[in-house]
Amino acid sequence: MTRPLLDPAGIDRFRAALADFTVEGVHEFLGLTGESALRRADLTGVHRCAIASPGRLATLIRLFLLGDDVDEPVARAALAPLDLAEAVAAGLVSTSAGAVRARLDVRPYTEAGDGVTSSWWVVSDFGSDVRPGPLAADHVLGIGPAALTLAQATIREPVGRALDVGTGCGVQALHLARHAAAVTATDISPRALTLAATTAALSGVRWDLRRGSLLEPVHGELFDQIVANPPYVVSPGRSGSSGGYDYRDSGFAGDAVSRLLVEGLPALLGPGGTAQLLANWVITGDELWDERLTRWMQGGGCDAWVWQREVVEPAEYAALWLRDAGELPGSDRYRARYDEWLDWFERSGIVGVGMGLVTLWRTDRSNPLIVCEDVPQAVEHPIGAAFPAWHVRQSWLTDNADTALLDSVLRCADSVVRTRHDVRSAEGWRTELGTVRQITGMRWEIETDDAVAAVIAGCDGDTPLGVLLTVLAATYGTATDEVVAAALPVVRDLVARGFLEPVLA
Repeated sequence: MTRPLLDPAGIDRFRAALADFTVEGVHEFLGLTGESALRRADLTGVHRCAIASPGRLATLIRLFLLGDDVDEPVARAALAPLDLAEAVAAGLVSTSAGAVRARLDVRPYTEAGDGVTSSWWVVSDFGSDVRPGPLAADHVLGIGPAALTLAQATIREPVGRALDVGTGCGVQALHLARHAAAVTATDISPRALTLAATTAALSGVRWDLRRGSLLEPVHGELFDQIVANPPYVVSPGRSGSSGGYDYRDSGFAGDAVSRLLVEGLPALLGPGGTAQLLANWVITGDELWDERLTRWMQGGGCDAWVWQREVVEPAEYAALWLRDAGELPGSDRYRARYDEWLDWFERSGIVGVGMGLVTLWRTDRSNPLIVCEDVPQAVEHPIGAAFPAWHVRQSWLTDNADTALLDSVLRCADSVVRTRHDVRSAEGWRTELGTVRQITGMRWEIETDDAVAAVIAGCDGDTPLGVLLTVLAATYGTATDEVVAAALPVVRDLVARGFLEPVLA
């Protein structure tokens, strides 16, 4: 059993010290200026606000968010009723020459939804913005952009058993605990599990924490929901024990870790279960990215929706992750690792790296539905609710042939708006470009002509599609069969993207 840094009584004392150190409390204390500085990671600006009003909350901010050295009497008062010696023994802080310095980032965190707000504290290592220089190999990442991306995309529906693969400091497991009856969290790093156990204990939740690589700790078990923020970085195959970093480097070369998870997760999903994971994949001149991902998912018995959010060229990719690990650009170590990475990319024929999200549904269809598409736009967060709705629409499209589609009744989604761009011509204003877009949710935007716009407008939730297309054909003086043949693929795409919604009996 993985134990937290403090015993239960010590956890209670530390939680009491942190009582006002909440998201709301910190934001109220810092004010508009300090909150803006915190949001943009301007630690100097946060420090300026913190020292302007001394007190317990200011001291906790300086210790656990900014990593400042704080005078021992001041730190002792802020940590009470947790004794300073107990905090030192636990590895929360260290003392030197009358000053106290935090050894870990302890950050207030919250989630609101369904009329309930949960307040937590997340324990992790300080990033290189607080402790400059290369990170330790066993660095435990805190609440970063990737963790937030996955949390905002995760489907939030009540489930029985949930699994968090590669839990790190425990961010995803915290969210899962709000809607899962039981949460299992795994990690290969014993240090990560200790900090995750401390996160759980401080936040008043319980998880089944297990040590092991990827899916090994839960082999043969079934879960209703799985999330994973694994060490997916595409590299020559470093691991924490060979010069890499546990939080990002799996030890597998290329995109093998992403492939292993995509291929292995279906076996852990119970009927109707879902899995969502962040992943990176290589792009070569020999295979399209969607063909590569589809190949991974063949035979898994899962429907899938894969988002490619971004494509990064090799040099940018290497620089991104070297900076993320605190490597100093221009240093001998930075140049050596940069060159090694770029040389490997060239030898491997990798021309880019795709970065995105994979969502799986266990359906056991004989011919699973697999959709891989670029999703570069800024979606509305949290976006988790979009996934079940997408799967319902896609399943409906799969189950309904064209004849059934013509008999169906569709409605235009509430969030759809139309935009027209007109140019002046000899005859007056002429529409040069027309688009429809969603102002909420996925925020898709597509070009449309007047005929397609008319179909969308006509989907009022009462009139069968076939009737609308017959009227459209008469309006344009075109044979109905021709209009139907041209319109049905467009309508299917509009339903798939959520511009149109089927009215289900």
